[in-house]
Amino acid sequence: LIWTQADNTTQLLHSLQENRYHSRAIHHCHREINTLHHNLSRPPNTHKMVEEEVPLPILFHDVTPIPQEDGPHPVCAISYKEDFTEAMNYLRAVLRANELSARALKLTSICLKLNPANYTVWHFRRRCLQNLSSSSSTKFAPESIQSDLEFSSKLGGSNPKNYQIWYHRRALLEPTFEAEMIKQKEGKEKGKEDEDDIIQKAKEELNYINGVLENDGKNYHAWSHRQWVLRTICFPPSIYNSELDYVHKLILDDPRNNSAWNHRWFITHKGCTRKPLSSLEDVQKEITYAMQCAEVDPFNESPWRYVIGFLEECKKYSGSEGNDVMEAADVKSLINSCEQEITKMRGNLGSTEYDVDSCVHLTSAKIDILEMKGDDISLEQAANLAKDLETEHDLIRKKYWKLREKEIRSRLSGSKTDY
Repeated sequence: LIWTQADNTTQLLHSLQENRYHSRAIHHCHREINTLHHNLSRPPNTHKMVEEEVPLPILFHDVTPIPQEDGPHPVCAISYKEDFTEAMNYLRAVLRANELSARALKLTSICLKLNPANYTVWHFRRRCLQNLSSSSSTKFAPESIQSDLEFSSKLGGSNPKNYQIWYHRRALLEPTFEAEMIKQKEGKEKGKEDEDDIIQKAKEELNYINGVLENDGKNYHAWSHRQWVLRTICFPPSIYNSELDYVHKLILDDPRNNSAWNHRWFITHKGCTRKPLSSLEDVQKEITYAMQCAEVDPFNESPWRYVIGFLEECKKYSGSEGNDVMEAADVKSLINSCEQEITKMRGNLGSTEYDVDSCVHLTSAKIDILEMKGDDISLEQAANLAKDLETEHDLIRKKYWKLREKEIRSRLSGSKTDY
């Protein structure tokens, strides 16, 4: 707008004065006259121009604002702030005109600062960015991506659980990342410089997520976004080792962080693209890790579910086609080893001031393992433990344990040893 209207600035000022326009606009126009013609000496830069603090009545001097229509007798009219009302009135007009310009982009910035959760504004902003892009190879211009990532970071600082901000970051990066993924699948050659640049962008996004999780290690949106980045980009193997170190640190900070445990599963399975783990050694390593965490705090459910998850996965895939690493004998050995460790922990816990039977998650894990064994003695023991939880130690889930006991006892009549 500055570029195209600079020659008419003086005329505009006179028009504003004649119509006794808003005094703020007149004052600002006086100040801007001395700088507008200076911009003519260099090519326009869209992203610098949209940062200019130009009052909306001047920026949209040719647009008639559209006020919000609440009807003739609103039951409970919301008392919006003046700047919010003004911005939204201009936004309605711009939306109706479908104007995808630099000044419309500026308007979305103002509206989003006033309300970062407005999905419509975020969507319209991306349409503006796409329309203003000078890139022929990507949906958004590289400078637009970087500029808007910084913009969303600023808004996200005080809105770390805002759905729209996280989606906007993904929408900005998605065209570039997914184009890279398609190239990988099709086996197309790509320059090492391009590949390194994409991986660097992905690492920068992971670093941004690190900062968010530092303040809130259980932010679901941050974890979901992190896993999307890791799934989309074909990282070198070293990145998964770094992720294991990172998630280990978070588990040490908060052993009951279920999100961190979930991410550890995600990483050990290379983004859920590999089931089960490719070696018995890897499985034993993860089970040992979880059992050590459970030994520190047997009342923590997270490591017990992690162990059971691995055992159930091993049992499911053992001896299956394409999995010649995990044999049935190996799974049987793992299950027996875990049962022995649990028995040992129950004994250690019994020698403390804690009531071993009140450690529900430990008992629950033992029931699952006994069910996996499947012989009569194991099933009988599992049913009795479920009965104890139902009647004494986990009354809040009484109906659940009653159902589990019934299911286990139904297997006793025609019991078949699984392992």
